[in-house]
Amino acid sequence: MAYKSITFNGVRKDWLYIERGRSKPPFAARSRNLLTVPGYPGGYLQSTDIEPLNINQPVGFHIKDDADALRKKDELAEWLITDEVVKLQFDDEPGRIYYAVVQNSIDDFEKMSRLRKGTIQFICPDPYGYGEEKPFVASSDYFQITNTGTAESEPIFEFEVLAPITFLLIQNQLGMYNMIGQPVDVDSIVYNPLTKILDNTMASTTGWTDGTQVDNGVVSGTMTSDGDKFIVSSFGSPSDGSKWYGPALKTSLSETLQDFVMDISLSNFNSVAGVGRVEVYLLDVNGSVIAKIALTDSWEAVKRNRMEAYIQDVNGDRKYLMTLSQTTDESNGELWDDFLGILRLRRNGNVWTSYIAKVDNGLHSARETKYFTDGEGIYQRPVAQVQVHIGKFGDYETTEMAIRDTRFWKINQPSDVEVPYIAYQGDKIIFDHTNNGQVYINGEPYESSILGADFFALEKGENNLIVMPENTVNTSGSYRNRYL
Repeated sequence: MAYKSITFNGVRKDWLYIERGRSKPPFAARSRNLLTVPGYPGGYLQSTDIEPLNINQPVGFHIKDDADALRKKDELAEWLITDEVVKLQFDDEPGRIYYAVVQNSIDDFEKMSRLRKGTIQFICPDPYGYGEEKPFVASSDYFQITNTGTAESEPIFEFEVLAPITFLLIQNQLGMYNMIGQPVDVDSIVYNPLTKILDNTMASTTGWTDGTQVDNGVVSGTMTSDGDKFIVSSFGSPSDGSKWYGPALKTSLSETLQDFVMDISLSNFNSVAGVGRVEVYLLDVNGSVIAKIALTDSWEAVKRNRMEAYIQDVNGDRKYLMTLSQTTDESNGELWDDFLGILRLRRNGNVWTSYIAKVDNGLHSARETKYFTDGEGIYQRPVAQVQVHIGKFGDYETTEMAIRDTRFWKINQPSDVEVPYIAYQGDKIIFDHTNNGQVYINGEPYESSILGADFFALEKGENNLIVMPENTVNTSGSYRNRYL
């Protein structure tokens, strides 16, 4: 006999069945905030707060013996106790998803011979129920979405840029809109804030020559391309008592750069036993080091990637921009282990920026940014070359390392009347209207001013939407029907 059960945190226990008597109000309670005025009868409704949703679900399960009862009790504890809200689904509410945590003990199950019965108390801080994700593709810049839920729905809009744009706007029938960038008026001039100087996908080592120097080690072995990324075919061997060793390749830029942005996409999938480093050096015309950024696991019995970035003056004195083992951003708190992502160095005037981010499903996470102002102007040598290095330490097992893309942009300085492009053909922009909203360009949070930003919801029923500027993006996205 197949029982109706629950799915919690993506797990369903076939031996657990739901019983009648679920206690769930038809909608979450409302708390009305009133303003009372002396001499005025009653009061004014100022606002309404929606309370969390409580769901009490009677359940039961059969046991074979005391050992089986103890095993299932342990399974329940491991399954139901979570630190964060997770998905909750009931078999008798198909297509409906709640987000809940359990707030009661598991010791309150009644013991009746070989049957156990009790009530699981769920609390949903988000008081709404949700349907499955509904993707959409807009056929033009004017399109319609019909929200068939009983509450507003928070959409995610995705834009594929077809031509350079200085702004992007989406607006609904109520006049609410979300916009980034700046439209161009008749007195403005459009300019490119960045000019791409190098875009190397590491499909071949053609154009790269052997590097000559690395920190705390020697250059040895061979780096090659598998058609998609640079990898090591041989680390060679240490010399002169050096512990770090491995191949290094360098290439020249088409022009020397004063104000620039460098992004390098790399991976360092580390392990407890393995150590290894991936490093990028910026060099001047004489091959002397201007800056370095690297991701290293140097712990012999601990799995821990560490990011390091420094700049160097003509005397070899260094200023460290970043030396971190993990992000200090408390909003995500992720380690950089099993890293696939981006390292960045930027110099604009006398301000240096170092940046690291994992890339998960196209979005930047575990991000960290550090700034340094070169007030004395001693870290201003133009960049002429870039060198990449993958290193091994002694006889230790290596981590799985690769260099996937290397890109350089020249920073162009605008005049007061110039309006910059914010995106170019092939770029991906996301307006995520869920969870208080976020804008991404190519997976990276857009940090510039968002003009008139309003992360609006889809109204119940028909929603008429317009995207501007016309004929510059393909629009798609998704939303989920939401229910009171």
